[in-house]
Amino acid sequence: MRDKVGAWAIFLACLLLLSFAATTHYSKTADLALISLRLALLAVLSILVVRERWRHRDDRQQSANHPNSDAGDTILQRFRRWYYDEQTHLR
Repeated sequence: MRDKVGAWAIFLACLLLLSFAATTHYSKTADLALISLRLALLAVLSILVVRERWRHRDDRQQSANHPNSDAGDTILQRFRRWYYDEQTHLR
């Protein structure tokens, strides 16, 4: 229930920003906010993906030495499960 409320809040905030973009007075501010949000999300995901590939580039040669998991790994795993609509626990 809490996740749905958060998702609806984000959706409504984006609609509010888009409605400001329709007016002439706030259009530049709303465009700047949406562009900044998109670039920030793109930068964060790019850094996480590059970091993940960098850490696991030698896994084919060294299968016994796996690096310890950290918060960045769990964020990518959660994002992948959300994107592909995977279940966390298979029964």
